[in-house]
Amino acid sequence: MIKQLKNKVQNTLKEESAFTLIEMTLVLFIISVLLLLIIPNIGSYQGTAQDTGNSALETVVQTQMDLYEMEKHAAPNTLEDLHGDGFLSESQYSEVKKLFTIDSNGNLVKLNGE
Repeated sequence: MIKQLKNKVQNTLKEESAFTLIEMTLVLFIISVLLLLIIPNIGSYQGTAQDTGNSALETVVQTQMDLYEMEKHAAPNTLEDLHGDGFLSESQYSEVKKLFTIDSNGNLVKLNGE
């Protein structure tokens, strides 16, 4: 009886299949290759998204400067003028002052030559 049970267990174990070391290595190789192809592309899209966002912010500020000039009949002297009179929100102002300034002629200028 014990011998039959032992044989049955051994037969059951032999019938179960598992992944071989070669199959596992192949899967890991494929995943590695995909990661090597995908990760560098993600980094380049981040830079592109930042540039697009900065360009959009520049357009918003230029539009707000035009509105300020139409309403006040004078160009804003500083970004603080736009913010103080409600033409820029707090979050817009905090980002804009990192990237832009207004020169003596009333033009929006990028900082650090960006």
